[in-house]
Amino acid sequence: MAAGRVMMFQRARIACQMIVTRQHYRGMAAIPETLRMETKEKKEYERKLMCWRKEMAVLRKKFFDHHQRYMQTQLSSQEDTKEEEKRQDVVTERIIQERNKKISKRREIREKQIRQKAAVSREVGAAKQQASEEKILNKYTQAVSNQMVESENFITEDNIDAKLREIITNTKDYNFYVYEDGKIVTPSDSTEVE
Repeated sequence: MAAGRVMMFQRARIACQMIVTRQHYRGMAAIPETLRMETKEKKEYERKLMCWRKEMAVLRKKFFDHHQRYMQTQLSSQEDTKEEEKRQDVVTERIIQERNKKISKRREIREKQIRQKAAVSREVGAAKQQASEEKILNKYTQAVSNQMVESENFITEDNIDAKLREIITNTKDYNFYVYEDGKIVTPSDSTEVE
């Protein structure tokens, strides 16, 4: 396979040499056609033309030989590449199967860890929920008991008569004076109360 690549690069290099040589001599060939040359120049032109033809023949021969070798190696390497591809396929398939096994084991471990974390978080969440519900329940029961204690002093239809009797018997006079020195004087009895 590597030999095929090397030969391909050599073919490309030879082809480039042929193109460069052809362009070089083609440019030189255009000059004599447009100008009248003297015999000395004409001989020089013919000499260069012969050199060009010889170079082109050598390059063509090189290219042909190279192409022949390339085709021979290509045919022999095709059989080798088929066998190599089969071996590579078997090795690749084995590697893929091993990787898949490792990945499935990792996935199972990861899923197990996720399930465990989810169970722990559910338990913690349930404990927090229960604690908050108990806290709210205690708060409401405390509020209800406070309301019950306060409601004992409320006046209702049932205890209105008793409350009226209590108020009439225990009258309080809120009409009094407080002096700067702290003495309290009520106007009804005009006596000082401390």
